[in-house]
Amino acid sequence: MTIADPLTIPQAQLIEAGLKQPEGHEGEDRIWLSVIDVMKLPAVIACVEKWELADFTPDPFPASPRGDSHKLIDFIFGELLKVYFGEQIVPKE
Repeated sequence: MTIADPLTIPQAQLIEAGLKQPEGHEGEDRIWLSVIDVMKLPAVIACVEKWELADFTPDPFPASPRGDSHKLIDFIFGELLKVYFGEQIVPKE
């Protein structure tokens, strides 16, 4: 898959929304995977420019098997964060 780089402000805002604590779940020990995925999926859909996964379509994004779907969203969101934050450490010359 191909991720947008650089990101636009609307894409960055969707990523930021995916980083927030889910409303109404503050202090809870357990938050369902679907609640987390609902927060991250808009950023994933908006920031992936090209999907090249075998036997996969993002529309509609599959929600099962639940664990695999969550892992995919979480992995892609992690890749988005790499673009969002960019280089955190400036290399020494």
